Parts: sequence; structure tokens; C-alpha cells
Amino acid sequence: MNELVITNYNGKRISAIYNDDRMTNISVIPPKTDFEIGNIYVGRVDNIVKNINAAFVNISDSCSCYLDLNLDEKPLFVKRQSEKKVCIGDEIIVQLVKEGIKTKAPVVTTSFSLAGRFVSLVKNGAGAQVSKKITNKQVKLHLKELLSEYSAEDYCIIARTNSLHATDEQIKREATQLAEEYRRICEYSVHTSKYTMIHKELPAYLIQLRDTNSFLYDRIVTDIPEVYDEIDNYLKHFPSVNSAGDETEVLFTDDPKRLNILYKIEKNMDGALRRVINLKSGASIIIDQTEALTAIDVNTSKAISGKRATEQTFFQINCEAAKEIAYQLKLRNISGIIVIDFINQHDESLREQLLEHFKNEVRNDPIQTELVDITKLGLVEVTRKKVHKCIAEQLRN
Repeated sequence: MNELVITNYNGKRISAIYNDDRMTNISVIPPKTDFEIGNIYVGRVDNIVKNINAAFVNISDSCSCYLDLNLDEKPLFVKRQSEKKVCIGDEIIVQLVKEGIKTKAPVVTTSFSLAGRFVSLVKNGAGAQVSKKITNKQVKLHLKELLSEYSAEDYCIIARTNSLHATDEQIKREATQLAEEYRRICEYSVHTSKYTMIHKELPAYLIQLRDTNSFLYDRIVTDIPEVYDEIDNYLKHFPSVNSAGDETEVLFTDDPKRLNILYKIEKNMDGALRRVINLKSGASIIIDQTEALTAIDVNTSKAISGKRATEQTFFQINCEAAKEIAYQLKLRNISGIIVIDFINQHDESLREQLLEHFKNEVRNDPIQTELVDITKLGLVEVTRKKVHKCIAEQLRN
């Protein structure tokens, strides 16, 4: 059973995904603010940095954001100083796409997007496109033909992975809604002043419902009345069903202690923050996160105590560790550069089998994860796309 649990933990609101009673992902739901990822604003260009072809755009008196002008060539202007290029003092439409991390400013784009459950709209594209995760050629062709009438010169319409679970009518209705919202933004923005928020993104827990494509939830459980009401209302407009075709069940409990016990919230949170993870074989993995990268070390520990250490034994320990590492990457939302020091394998065929095994383990990760290479020192290099901060950072903030 796949479940989404939303509750409070140590003064923070968290959402946790469970697959057959095992927590597979945990995230902190940020408090509602005026500066949330996905929001669209009228920003004012405060500075141009020519040597990196970038601009700093204010979306409030206190929030300056980074804009890469190499990627954003056709902004939508509210006010402009020149017909040729972006200048200081211009007012343009920007979308917040990345939160500020430590000394780095938040990131905005002028190629803003509007996401629905089955379809998304992206400014500065053209035509109809289909998610890369949809591989069936006939399905891709059908979706392109279906959405072709909704595309325009200044934006493209993209069929999301969830469109596989939708009817043609649902897809067309959503494409129409997004096109209307795009036109509303374009028409409304020219009559607004700087720093105006002209589009507000859904709360994080509703985005989880909207964007889920690896599986559909069987049950959603919360002990927060406001969250229950918002989810219940959302599902009335956008019904969700699980893999068996049954509607997603939404439950509310007014007993947080019961929810904590039933889903082992504290125990699971402790496991998601622990540096050393013990494996069933007696081996262990150690996870050290730094600002530059994450280092993961596989230790035999007690796994070979009293046993003959053979290549096959090391291979079995490495395979067990690979499965746990793939799980921990998702659970903790570890991203960026990841270096893994598996137990050294002298047998080249076993090394290749281990890498293939690890590739299979990360293949179903909803976040783009790539096994880059194995170095001369035997270290496995992995990259995982950064979408949100890791759980440890989220809890510290």
C-alpha cells in the first residue's frame, strides 16, 4: 500500500511517503510565505553582470534573485528601457525556480511554466511535446496530435507522465485551463506594479498529489485540519485513483500520538538522520555530507567476522549496500555529487555486475540520478539532480 502521511514533527510540518509500511521519502513542508517556488512575480532588474551575462532581479524590497540571461532571451516586459536588451530598471515577469542556498541567491527564470496534473505549459517553447518518460511511440504520437491545437508561437504544451492515466477529455480540458491562465498572466501583468505576485503555486502537499507519477496513493492521512480540508477539496476537483482503480482515501485523525506510533514517525526520522546505517549482513554504510559532495563508505564491520573473506562475500555485501544506498538517497533527498567507496573488488566481472545492480536500484528514483563512472581508485561517482534541500538541511532551517 502506498500512503502519504502529513503531520507535525518537532515544530515543523512534514510529509512522508510510505510504501508497504516503509518510509521511502521525507520532506519538510515550508511555512506559507510570499516567496515560494513556482510563484510568478513582476520583478525589477536591479543589476546586470556583463562578464557572466546575468542579471539580479528584485521580487521585493528585500529579495534579490539571480537570472541567467544566457537561458532567458525573450522575457515578457511590463516596463522596458530599451528595445534591444534587458536593462537596469526593466520590469519583467519572472518565476522563482530555486530557493537561495547559503550565500547563493534564489534563482528566477523568464521562461515560466504552469503545471497541471496531466499537462504543463512552458513559455518560450513552441509546439506540442511529450514527457521523455513516455516511451510508447503510438502513445507519444497520439498525445502530440491531441495537444497540437493548444500550442502557440510563444509557449509549448507538454504531456506529463501522468497523462498516461488520463482521458483525452481530461487532457484537453487541462490544456485549455493552462492556456487561459497564461493569457491572464500576460494581460494582467501589464497593469500591475513591480513586486506584484501574479501567480501563486499550490501548497507543497498538493504539489505532491499533482506531480505523483511513479505510483498513485492508496491513502492520505493527516492530523492537521487545514491540510485535510485542502486535500479533500483538491481531490473533489481532481479525483485520484490507485493502481487497482480505487479512489484515494483521505483520512483525518485528531490524535497525533496515535499517528506517530502507527507510522513510527520519530524512529523513521532518526533513521533518516543517522550517520551510520547497519545492514542485515552485519556490514554498515557511513554517510558524510559536506558542502561540496556526499561521501558514502561501505564497511564490512561484523559481516565477515569468523568467515573467510572471499570476492563473492564482498560482492554480496556490496550489493546489499547498493540497495540501501539507493534507498537512502531517496529517503534523505541527497543530491549533487555523491562518491561511494564500495568494498574493493579485484574481479572485473564482479565490479561490472555491481555497477549494473546499482544502476537498476536507482532506475526507479523519481529524481534524475546518474551513475557517472568508477575512478582509478575504485570510487563510484554518482550525480542526483538537486530539486530540494536534503532532509537534514530542511530540519535545520
